[in-house]
Amino acid sequence: MPELGLVPEDTDEALADRACRGDREAEATLARRLYPGVHALASRLLRDPEAARDATQETFVRAFSRLDQFDRTYRFSAWIFRILVNLIRDERRRSGRVVSEETVLHAREDLGPGPGELAIRDEEVRRARTALDELPEETRLAVLLFFQEGLSGREVSFALNLSYTATRIKICRGLAFIRLRLRDEP
Repeated sequence: MPELGLVPEDTDEALADRACRGDREAEATLARRLYPGVHALASRLLRDPEAARDATQETFVRAFSRLDQFDRTYRFSAWIFRILVNLIRDERRRSGRVVSEETVLHAREDLGPGPGELAIRDEEVRRARTALDELPEETRLAVLLFFQEGLSGREVSFALNLSYTATRIKICRGLAFIRLRLRDEP
């Protein structure tokens, strides 16, 4: 059989190990691979393009400067999202904008559909986004990390620093709320 010249792609975790040993190309590959998801989440949370870029950049700076602290029982992407979430929470505390679980955030800029949303009609996407934006911040984060970023429930609980049970409840309640809103709105 002829050689196709395909090289197996390194996992994020293998790249993190190489980056921890000083491999700059591994760092660059991780950044290219994970930047879109980290930036999308930062954009959804911050609703300010410049602040989202800054938070995304700071997340990667912190991650690469602390690679020795990466807990390899979780995926690297879960660790990156945890850094982003903590960075945003810390900034909100410093600026006096503490967002509690009960706070409901409204009015967000349209970020465009994600890959999974492309197959859904525009109106359903708008209604789903509106319902998602009405969720309390931690519930919205849990739903986004689980469904959009593909983290497991355990990884979401790690990223948000919540118990696994609390994470499962937030995801289930968030999904139930969105389904209810989609069913009830004409």
